[in-house]
Amino acid sequence: MLQSSSGATVTDLDGNQLYDLTGSYGINVFGYDFYKDCMERGAAHVRDLGPVLGAVHPVVAYNVERLREISGLDEISFHMSGTEAVMQAVRLARYHTRRKNLVRFCGAYHGWWGDVQPGVGNPMTAHETYTLKDMDAAALRVLRNRRDIACVLVNPLQAMHPNKGAPGDSALIDSGRTAEYNRAAYTEWLRKLRAVCTESNIVLIFDEVFVGFRLAAGGAQEYFGVRADMVTYGKTLGGGFPVGVVCGRRELMQRFRADRPADICFARGTFNSHPYVMGAMYEFLQRLATPAIQAKYAGLDERWNARARSLNERLQAAGLPVQVTNLSSIWTVSYLRPSRYNWMFQYYLRAQGLALSWVGTGRFIFTIDYRDEDFEAVAARILAAAAQMSAEGWWWSDPALTNKAIRRRVLKEMLRARWHRGAVQSAPREAGTAALYNKV
Repeated sequence: MLQSSSGATVTDLDGNQLYDLTGSYGINVFGYDFYKDCMERGAAHVRDLGPVLGAVHPVVAYNVERLREISGLDEISFHMSGTEAVMQAVRLARYHTRRKNLVRFCGAYHGWWGDVQPGVGNPMTAHETYTLKDMDAAALRVLRNRRDIACVLVNPLQAMHPNKGAPGDSALIDSGRTAEYNRAAYTEWLRKLRAVCTESNIVLIFDEVFVGFRLAAGGAQEYFGVRADMVTYGKTLGGGFPVGVVCGRRELMQRFRADRPADICFARGTFNSHPYVMGAMYEFLQRLATPAIQAKYAGLDERWNARARSLNERLQAAGLPVQVTNLSSIWTVSYLRPSRYNWMFQYYLRAQGLALSWVGTGRFIFTIDYRDEDFEAVAARILAAAAQMSAEGWWWSDPALTNKAIRRRVLKEMLRARWHRGAVQSAPREAGTAALYNKV
């Protein structure tokens, strides 16, 4: 539990100040003070209107124009979450193409609704979803040859770990977790994807709910130099409040057919365009356009790549089996030596005063304007945590220990535990049956 935040830090109920590596699920691009100010000043803009819903405050007009400039697209709709925004983008794509199926790429997250989260966590089978392999020629062949695909969803965060789910310490049973980011290769993939979608009349949707305004002021479209037909934003765009936004080409955003006005595509939400959200967004977008904020994007990749490289060199020099991979200011940790205890590293990091998200070492999210002195403090704590964990024997290694051997051993332990539980549960039934026979 936390009681306050300031810049790159948060403070818990005992007064301990921690360097924040959670990024509040990606919201915190410019530091918590920035967003607290957006929320406060934004509220002042709309206070006289209050919580009036349905009608819109004049700040909405500015927000729409700025988002048109940023996205390069024609029309905008507002929603209350990233999940809602993706749902609406897909619904509109299906409506206008008259096709029912969507494509997502393996491992990508697009919210919690059923069509984009097949498998674990979804009690229903997704019947109208194709899950294809990211950065693979076979996926392009599917897109070229099928005629029932309405849209393709791309989450640019997957550039960091294509075809893998979001990393989390809960899944660490060995050192098999890896990540690698190649900007040139992913850019080339997006260009090929763009060309195939254009050729096959498939709507290309960039889901920038997580990475929007973190990689570049113009989002992933600017960063990779590839234009989408529709873009969804969220997280940081609300200036600290929850929000989802769809930007799209005019013909895709229309919610009725000109020749059949009663044939409509609904998009409803009680709190869409809530005045206080729009006020904070107004402040965020105004500040985003200032020279001071624009300057923060200058040399962004080079700065964060250099920081990751420096930390990796220090970890290697100390003989510690840890390395980091980064997509700009988004980082993940990999482990270089077979071990069943990598999941414990998150607790050593927390003991060093670093606040981690629920996925632990799977994802560190920094503000893009992290000061050098703050980063040095974090790097020193990561090194100290790794050194202590190593000194206490949790990264002990043996030449015979391999990731494959670890997975086999864990599987045997699971089967043994399951067999034992089944035997214990059946014993009372057998005892009860014997007693019944004896009584008879």
